[in-house]
Amino acid sequence: MEDASTYLSLPSTRHQMDTKGSTFSRSNSSSGGLSVSSRDSFSISTLVCSTKLTQNVGLLGLLKWRMKPELLQENLEKLKIVDGEEVVKFLQDTLDALFNIMMEHSHSSKYDILVFDALIYIIGLIADRKFQHFNTVLEAYIQQHFSATLAYK
Repeated sequence: MEDASTYLSLPSTRHQMDTKGSTFSRSNSSSGGLSVSSRDSFSISTLVCSTKLTQNVGLLGLLKWRMKPELLQENLEKLKIVDGEEVVKFLQDTLDALFNIMMEHSHSSKYDILVFDALIYIIGLIADRKFQHFNTVLEAYIQQHFSATLAYK
Protein backbone atom coordinates (compact mmCIF):
# COMPACT_ATOMS: atom_id res chain seq x y z
CA MET A 1 0.00 0.00 0.00
CA GLU A 2 1.31 3.41 -0.88
CA ASP A 3 -0.35 5.27 2.00
CA ALA A 4 0.86 3.75 5.27
CA SER A 5 -1.57 5.78 7.35
CA THR A 6 -4.40 3.62 5.96
CA TYR A 7 -3.25 0.48 7.76
CA LEU A 8 -1.33 2.12 10.60
CA SER A 9 -4.59 3.55 11.93
CA LEU A 10 -6.03 0.03 12.34
CA PRO A 11 -5.92 -1.57 15.82
CA SER A 12 -2.68 -3.49 16.35
CA THR A 13 -3.30 -5.25 19.68
CA ARG A 14 -6.15 -7.25 21.17
CA HIS A 15 -6.66 -4.52 23.75
CA GLN A 16 -7.06 -1.90 21.02
CA MET A 17 -9.35 -4.26 19.17
CA ASP A 18 -11.53 -4.73 22.24
CA THR A 19 -11.71 -1.03 23.08
CA LYS A 20 -11.79 0.42 19.57
CA GLY A 21 -13.13 -2.59 17.70
CA SER A 22 -16.78 -1.95 18.35
CA THR A 23 -16.58 1.70 17.27
CA PHE A 24 -14.26 0.79 14.40
CA SER A 25 -16.56 -1.88 13.04
CA ARG A 26 -19.60 0.40 13.24
CA SER A 27 -18.02 3.46 11.71
CA ASN A 28 -15.54 1.96 9.30
CA SER A 29 -15.67 -1.78 8.63
CA SER A 30 -12.84 -1.59 6.12
CA SER A 31 -10.11 0.91 5.51
CA GLY A 32 -8.68 1.18 2.01
CA GLY A 33 -9.44 -2.44 1.21
CA LEU A 34 -8.30 -3.67 4.61
CA SER A 35 -10.68 -5.05 7.18
CA VAL A 36 -10.20 -5.97 10.82
CA SER A 37 -10.85 -9.47 12.07
CA SER A 38 -10.67 -10.47 15.72
CA ARG A 39 -9.73 -14.01 14.70
CA ASP A 40 -6.55 -13.05 12.81
CA SER A 41 -3.40 -12.56 14.82
CA PHE A 42 0.30 -13.24 14.77
CA SER A 43 3.10 -12.84 17.25
CA ILE A 44 6.76 -12.01 16.87
CA SER A 45 9.47 -13.38 19.10
CA THR A 46 13.18 -12.62 19.04
CA LEU A 47 16.30 -14.33 20.28
CA VAL A 48 19.34 -12.26 21.12
CA CYS A 49 22.73 -13.92 21.08
CA SER A 50 26.26 -12.65 21.42
CA THR A 51 28.48 -12.53 18.37
CA LYS A 52 31.61 -12.38 20.51
CA LEU A 53 31.23 -15.78 22.13
CA THR A 54 31.53 -19.19 20.59
CA GLN A 55 30.67 -22.58 21.99
CA ASN A 56 33.51 -24.17 20.05
CA VAL A 57 36.13 -25.05 22.66
CA GLY A 58 39.05 -25.06 20.21
CA LEU A 59 38.28 -21.64 18.79
CA LEU A 60 37.44 -20.17 22.19
CA GLY A 61 40.74 -21.48 23.54
CA LEU A 62 42.59 -19.77 20.72
CA LEU A 63 40.71 -16.48 21.10
CA LYS A 64 41.46 -16.48 24.85
CA TRP A 65 44.92 -18.00 24.55
CA ARG A 66 46.49 -15.69 27.16
CA MET A 67 44.29 -17.20 29.88
CA LYS A 68 45.78 -20.68 29.39
CA PRO A 69 49.06 -20.32 27.50
CA GLU A 70 49.96 -23.93 28.32
CA LEU A 71 47.19 -25.05 25.92
CA LEU A 72 48.30 -22.78 23.07
CA GLN A 73 49.90 -25.51 20.95
CA GLU A 74 46.85 -27.75 21.32
CA ASN A 75 44.47 -24.88 20.48
CA LEU A 76 46.47 -23.94 17.39
CA GLU A 77 46.31 -27.55 16.20
CA LYS A 78 42.54 -27.70 16.90
CA LEU A 79 41.88 -24.63 14.73
CA LYS A 80 42.33 -26.73 11.57
CA ILE A 81 39.39 -28.93 12.55
CA VAL A 82 37.07 -26.09 13.62
CA ASP A 83 34.06 -25.64 11.35
CA GLY A 84 34.74 -22.95 8.77
CA GLU A 85 31.53 -21.08 9.61
CA GLU A 86 32.75 -20.52 13.17
CA VAL A 87 36.16 -19.32 12.00
CA VAL A 88 34.81 -16.76 9.52
CA LYS A 89 32.31 -15.46 12.09
CA PHE A 90 35.29 -14.53 14.26
CA LEU A 91 37.70 -13.77 11.42
CA GLN A 92 39.14 -10.52 12.73
CA ASP A 93 39.45 -11.82 16.30
CA THR A 94 41.08 -15.04 15.07
CA LEU A 95 43.58 -13.18 12.90
CA ASP A 96 44.34 -10.77 15.76
CA ALA A 97 44.99 -13.72 18.07
CA LEU A 98 47.26 -15.44 15.55
CA PHE A 99 49.33 -12.33 14.88
CA ASN A 100 49.53 -11.53 18.61
CA ILE A 101 50.84 -15.04 19.24
CA MET A 102 53.40 -14.52 16.52
CA MET A 103 54.46 -11.15 17.93
CA GLU A 104 54.62 -12.21 21.57
CA HIS A 105 56.60 -15.36 20.76
CA SER A 106 58.98 -13.75 18.28
CA HIS A 107 61.95 -14.74 20.47
CA SER A 108 61.38 -18.43 19.66
CA SER A 109 60.12 -20.40 16.69
CA LYS A 110 58.00 -22.77 18.80
CA TYR A 111 54.63 -21.66 17.36
CA ASP A 112 55.73 -20.27 13.99
CA ILE A 113 54.75 -23.29 11.89
CA LEU A 114 51.45 -23.76 13.75
CA VAL A 115 50.51 -20.08 13.29
CA PHE A 116 51.56 -20.23 9.64
CA ASP A 117 49.45 -23.37 9.09
CA ALA A 118 46.48 -21.69 10.80
CA LEU A 119 46.82 -18.63 8.53
CA ILE A 120 46.98 -20.88 5.46
CA TYR A 121 43.89 -22.72 6.70
CA ILE A 122 41.99 -19.42 7.08
CA ILE A 123 43.05 -18.15 3.65
CA GLY A 124 42.02 -21.50 2.18
CA LEU A 125 38.61 -21.19 3.84
CA ILE A 126 38.05 -17.75 2.36
CA ALA A 127 39.18 -18.99 -1.05
CA ASP A 128 36.43 -21.63 -0.87
CA ARG A 129 33.26 -20.71 -2.78
CA LYS A 130 31.19 -21.13 0.35
CA PHE A 131 33.03 -18.30 2.15
CA GLN A 132 34.17 -16.16 -0.79
CA HIS A 133 32.05 -13.21 0.39
CA PHE A 134 34.42 -12.95 3.40
CA ASN A 135 37.23 -12.00 1.04
CA THR A 136 36.28 -8.33 1.44
CA VAL A 137 36.43 -8.76 5.23
CA LEU A 138 39.94 -10.18 4.92
CA GLU A 139 41.01 -7.34 2.62
CA ALA A 140 39.58 -4.75 5.00
CA TYR A 141 41.41 -6.43 7.88
CA ILE A 142 44.71 -6.30 6.00
CA GLN A 143 44.29 -2.66 5.02
CA GLN A 144 42.78 -1.27 8.22
CA HIS A 145 43.64 -3.51 11.18
CA PHE A 146 46.79 -5.48 10.42
CA SER A 147 49.66 -4.19 12.55
CA ALA A 148 51.98 -7.13 13.23
CA THR A 149 55.27 -5.53 12.24
CA LEU A 150 57.31 -8.68 12.89
CA ALA A 151 55.02 -10.92 10.84
CA TYR A 152 57.11 -10.43 7.71
CA LYS A 153 59.72 -12.85 9.12
